[in-house]
Amino acid sequence: MRGYWTLLRSIIPGEDRPIELAMHEYLRHLRYQCAVLNFDVECAVLSGALMALCPNPPSPPRRAHRRSESRQDRLSRWRFDIMVAATALVNGLPLIHNNPQDFEPLRAMIERLPERFPGVGPLNLISVKRLAA
Repeated sequence: MRGYWTLLRSIIPGEDRPIELAMHEYLRHLRYQCAVLNFDVECAVLSGALMALCPNPPSPPRRAHRRSESRQDRLSRWRFDIMVAATALVNGLPLIHNNPQDFEPLRAMIERLPERFPGVGPLNLISVKRLAA
């Protein structure tokens, strides 16, 4: 979706109809191909445990146009990453991400402390770059 919106932003107004039609067709097709996973109580409990055991983000602050990401923004991004990982774990799905190394501390902690995470399998990390190759 981001690609469609980026494209729409970059073209001349009035010439956006074909792109809007393509985006709507994509969404109509996607509705039958994709399921949205719930962030339920089990995901929330697992997220809370992961956040308590791994409170600090493993990656450095992002930099964009001479501005560094604030500590609060970095912590928020890390907490959302934990919520995504918990959802994948609860649903037994692999986690496909641009930066799987960001999730490596979580994967290592789950493997190191299996008694803390009963019924949760290993975090299967897959790099988008590996899929593209």
